[in-house]
Amino acid sequence: MRIRDLGYAPSYLPPGPTNSILDISGVSIGQTTQHEGSTHKGVTAIFPRPAASIQTPCYAGISVLNGNGEMTGKFQVADWGFTNTPILLTNSCSLGVAIDEAWNWLLDHMDAQGMDELAQARNYGTPVVAETADWYLNGARESRIEGRYVREALEMAAAGVQKEVKEGSEGGGAGMTCHQFKGGTGTSSRVVATGGSKEYSVGVLVQSNYGHMQDLRIGGVPVGKVLKREREERGESVMAYEKENERSAAVGKSGEGSIVVVIITDAPMLPTQLQRLARHAGVGLAQVGGPASTGRTHSGDIFLALSTAAQPVEQLSPGVKLQTFTPTETYSVDVVKNESIDAFFCATAEATEEAILNSMVGAREGMTGIKGRSVEGLPVKRVKELLEKHLLKV
Repeated sequence: MRIRDLGYAPSYLPPGPTNSILDISGVSIGQTTQHEGSTHKGVTAIFPRPAASIQTPCYAGISVLNGNGEMTGKFQVADWGFTNTPILLTNSCSLGVAIDEAWNWLLDHMDAQGMDELAQARNYGTPVVAETADWYLNGARESRIEGRYVREALEMAAAGVQKEVKEGSEGGGAGMTCHQFKGGTGTSSRVVATGGSKEYSVGVLVQSNYGHMQDLRIGGVPVGKVLKREREERGESVMAYEKENERSAAVGKSGEGSIVVVIITDAPMLPTQLQRLARHAGVGLAQVGGPASTGRTHSGDIFLALSTAAQPVEQLSPGVKLQTFTPTETYSVDVVKNESIDAFFCATAEATEEAILNSMVGAREGMTGIKGRSVEGLPVKRVKELLEKHLLKV
């Protein structure tokens, strides 16, 4: 079940065949999840290119709405304008384990390609690992994932064996909450026509872990306000931390969380254009969370956009040696014209909005974590009723 099954979809642009980030040719994914007793943790691995060409640079850009979070490799993206590694999403305290395993996989991969240490150094790229904090359901110490699960996710993505994105409480989204319901992993895509025979696609994957119930909006309908009022009328708390003895602890990172958005397009774009594309993920985020739950001070809202379009070789021609002043070499690239980029901004915003909502629908079962803390899933039946009654259809 996805948000479209409840009667809503941002709809200026059509989705791709699977309505997921996997609609971008060459992209693959691997997700592993540990549901053990009261702890729930996992990792999502994304390969922008097939494993054999993973070190071919993808132009990239990052935008940060609020910076209380982490994405490794961000300085390489800012300085060089590209990334050339897998992308991993997990929880905050598993970031170190994830980057260790990403390095192990990359080094093993280059060994298998016959590269010596000098060649490996020349193909350097800092692994991209992003996190959100699942400390309400898991606690900090309990949330650390074992390295073997990270390696498994990388191997799955490298082999291309996972044919669909598992949404909700799967992969890196295992222990995450969204608008005080269960959240986690969600995805969506859009197709952008060029006016000719060629089409481009924009795919988005989110790890949602932010927001308050009263701010949840779906298609402009203040669903969260209605659901919260109905709970109060029944004498029910919003989440377990609404109990008086935990209220003071439910502030800061554990109460407000973060969101990571990964945007991949096959359209040829420069790093500056991809920065702009990443920025527009915030438009989709605001469509769901409004001004009160978007970009809060304890939240890490970090957006990465990259292009898988054909990329020239960054290295010098064979036989040209690196020296103090190396002879200048150039290359040419195709680039989307800035006056034709607006459709890609819209695609990013729409797919981000839909991916967030899919993460919540996918986690509709809810979850119980440590100390008996529970988070209910989005009440999809009631949400569908509200949308049928209040959603404006044009």
